[in-house]
Amino acid sequence: MFMNKELLRNKYKLIRKSITEKNIKDEIIYKKVINDFDIKKYSTILIYVSFKDEVDTLKLIKYFLQCKKVAVPKIENNIMKFYYIKNLNELETGYFGILEPISNELVTDFSNCVCITPGICFDINGNRIGYGKGFYDKFFNEVDIYKIGLCYKKCLVRKIDVNNFDKRVEKVITD
Repeated sequence: MFMNKELLRNKYKLIRKSITEKNIKDEIIYKKVINDFDIKKYSTILIYVSFKDEVDTLKLIKYFLQCKKVAVPKIENNIMKFYYIKNLNELETGYFGILEPISNELVTDFSNCVCITPGICFDINGNRIGYGKGFYDKFFNEVDIYKIGLCYKKCLVRKIDVNNFDKRVEKVITD
């Protein structure tokens, strides 16, 4: 059954908000991510800073700061850019109330990067529904990078209808 993106977005925001034992599920995802063979191959990790009901990434960021270069997104003039951070103190509230880097060390070389990608829901083919602003899709249209989505199992759907602008992730990690 076809469901338009806005309906899917609203439905899965509610489902995500209703998830119980979130900290246990976040821990399962955390362990899968830090032990992921594909992630281990890359020296730089681009990772979103979790917000509201998203899969928690703060613990992942702390972990990766010890062993990789870490960069987080910042919205500037309606464009998402990634900046390196050295610790969590380099984050401040920014666009839409989401923590953003205060660093000015812009990532320009994406050759050895993996991108941990947020989504409200993903399908089994790696297609995603984000918040509808297209920041990640625009970024992925410009940068060829290995992408991994994080979501709760309850937010994994059979099929999301996509258009040519939408970019899928290579892998989805769930609880």
